[in-house]
Amino acid sequence: MKWTKRGPWWDLAVRVCMAVIFDEMEAEEARKAFLAAAKEEGTLLPPMTTS
Repeated sequence: MKWTKRGPWWDLAVRVCMAVIFDEMEAEEARKAFLAAAKEEGTLLPPMTTS
């Protein structure tokens, strides 16, 4: 929760996460929202590759 830029995507991600906790949304939606928030923050890492 220590993000430096709590923009609109971060706000949405937190709300979606709460909806998942209360079984109102699927966990996949929270994952998508947090990916968008990380991209907005500039902290989204490239996908890991497996060998």
